[in-house]
Amino acid sequence: MNSRSQVAPRQTSGWIRKQFTRNVAVTHWGLAVEFSTLYLTNRFTPGKLPKQEPLNQFVPLVEFAFDSAPGTKTFATMNPGLSYVAVTWQVAAEAIIPLNGAAGRSVGARAQLLLFLDDLIPAVFGKPLLSP
Repeated sequence: MNSRSQVAPRQTSGWIRKQFTRNVAVTHWGLAVEFSTLYLTNRFTPGKLPKQEPLNQFVPLVEFAFDSAPGTKTFATMNPGLSYVAVTWQVAAEAIIPLNGAAGRSVGARAQLLLFLDDLIPAVFGKPLLSP
C-alpha cells in the first residue's frame, strides 16, 4: 500500500446555514473531512462489505466550523473526533479547539447519539412522507 492509498478513502462535505435570532443574522458554515477505515483493512473487497467487521464502523473525522455575524469577528473552531456507526444508531465524540481569539481560549468537547428511526421503527418511519 502506498502512502497516497492510505489517505484516499475520504469524504469531504460542507455546509452553510443562516440563523436569525434577535434581529441578528448569524451564518454557520464549515467543512468536514471523514476517513473510511474499512478501506485500510486487508479484508476489503470492492462491492462487498464484510460481516462482523468492527473496524469499518469507526469514522475518524475533522470538522472546521465557523460562525459569522455582521459587525463581529468570525468564530472559528477545529473539531477532531471519532464516530461509531451501527445499523440503527451512531455515537460520536469531538474535541472543540478554538482557532482564533473570538472562539475563546479553552478546549471543549461534544458527544452525540443519533438514532436512525427508519431502521429502528420501519413500520412508522420506513416509508416516504410524500408518495403518490
